[in-house]
Amino acid sequence: MDSSLQKLIEAVRIVKKPLDCLSGIPGAVKAAKADTYYPEKPGKPFLQRLGDNAAWLLKYQEANRFYTLYGLDLKGADPSGYINYRTFAQQRNDRNKTYAVGSQACILRDKLLFYEFMHCNDIPVPAVFALIEAGKAYDLRHEQLELSALASLTDYFVKERDGECASFVKHIGAYDDLAALLPSLNSKYIVQQAIRQCSEMNALNPGAINTLRIVTVSGREGPAVLSSVLRVGSKRTGSVDNWAAGGLSIGVESDGRLKPWGYYKPGLGTKADRHPDTGIVFSEFTVPQYSEAAALCVRAHKLLDGIHSIGWDVALTADGPCLIEGNDNWEITLMQACDRPLKKDWEEAL
Repeated sequence: MDSSLQKLIEAVRIVKKPLDCLSGIPGAVKAAKADTYYPEKPGKPFLQRLGDNAAWLLKYQEANRFYTLYGLDLKGADPSGYINYRTFAQQRNDRNKTYAVGSQACILRDKLLFYEFMHCNDIPVPAVFALIEAGKAYDLRHEQLELSALASLTDYFVKERDGECASFVKHIGAYDDLAALLPSLNSKYIVQQAIRQCSEMNALNPGAINTLRIVTVSGREGPAVLSSVLRVGSKRTGSVDNWAAGGLSIGVESDGRLKPWGYYKPGLGTKADRHPDTGIVFSEFTVPQYSEAAALCVRAHKLLDGIHSIGWDVALTADGPCLIEGNDNWEITLMQACDRPLKKDWEEAL
């Protein structure tokens, strides 16, 4: 390598950290000022919170946006058990070969491919029965359908094929709903059968399918469960349960029992010990079919041996657990907040 180019690269490395720190200052200050998730516990004074966030920024060159979500604003809280987002995301993407030619991640990122791959391997998934592109309907062989073929169908979902975090999920009750939606559809979509959750999950929240997020990591002995949370919707979130939409996430013990607190995403609330609509106390609720759901995720991960870690979304039906989707770009924040600090476990999994 030319010596001048090498010197330039080294100069960029030296300068990059201070620049990252400078750009992260507003976020660090905001994190220090954020509302606590634990007003019932003794907290640190503001200057100490500010110092904590400055130290995190200097160490990792990024603000800790989840400072209060992790409870690090409490007296005696230790941040060493939590992995920072930038380091985790880079390690996750590298090990999952996200950007490599021939990466299996494409199976997880395309909802049609996911359905076809899992269905042909006898993994229970919600049926996809049509496609929509540029306002036209097609069957799964990409033969065009007359829209009238959908006229008699009720209770299904239209989802963007590559959508994330429920970026586009529309419930269709009857054909009139679809006809009103069609003019706005300018991408590629799947038409997916609605599923019926089991009675226990329906009692917890009947307005949406409440799903497990189960993270599996592939190790020397094959895939194993790293962490699990239950995501619960409410009247506020409508027909979805997503954390990003204002849903609650609750940690799940290895035997399926829920942990005491459900957490909202920062900016959308703090925490609750019971469902805001049904009043069910989380610590008194056990997730049905949890062991079966965990086993199903491990079984599905074995089919994708080129991916190191996957975040699975699992619905619980009267017929057993059903995989909604898998995510190679899953977020560790949710798991660390609701389940436990995961830095040590994640590093061992690498």
